Amino acid sequence: MVPVVRVVGRSDAGKTSVIEGLTAELKGRGYRVATIKHTLHDFAMDQPGKDSWRLFQAGSDAVVLSAPHKLAAITRANHDASLIELRKRIGLDADIVLAEGFKSDRAPTIEVIAKGSGDALLSEPEGLMAIVTDDALDSKVPQYSHDDRGGLADLIERTLMSNGEEDAVDLYVNGQAVPMNIFVRTIFSRVLLGMVSSLKRLPEADTIEIVLKRNRQS
Repeated sequence: MVPVVRVVGRSDAGKTSVIEGLTAELKGRGYRVATIKHTLHDFAMDQPGKDSWRLFQAGSDAVVLSAPHKLAAITRANHDASLIELRKRIGLDADIVLAEGFKSDRAPTIEVIAKGSGDALLSEPEGLMAIVTDDALDSKVPQYSHDDRGGLADLIERTLMSNGEEDAVDLYVNGQAVPMNIFVRTIFSRVLLGMVSSLKRLPEADTIEIVLKRNRQS
């Protein structure tokens, strides 16, 4: 399953700058990085009067903008999506997800404290893997300066990134991620690859995506 790292902290602590630096560092090491930012405010990705804006205002449940080097989708939401739901949308298109905010979600967490602010930790929740601060804190959690993006990336690589020896397998049931141990992941991988390889005129599979929606009327 693609690992997710939350970056949390008080307003203006420098969370976006930490994610920006980590993104550049991990990209430089060959990883595909997805970033997610949580906001409590409404937002717009297009200007009023543009075709996509008009289609969304007309009631379209999903508007997709496609260009040769960029793809964007705007969909309606009836609740505040969790990290699990958003990771499912990203799928296997990333090796790691860096998320800003999402304080109520569970995931390995980096807390950022503003330079020279003297702030204490918001809390020390389960899953706190690192603190970004320029002031030494009384905590057993590893601490890194705001400029030490290499050290943070080393920690993420060491503790969260796959060694590449196992196939990546994600399973979601009713939108919820289902944890699987190595044995179960291996069974899924071998069964799916075996079934697909038996089909004629198909290229060798690097990725397999199956979506099953039950017809309750049958």
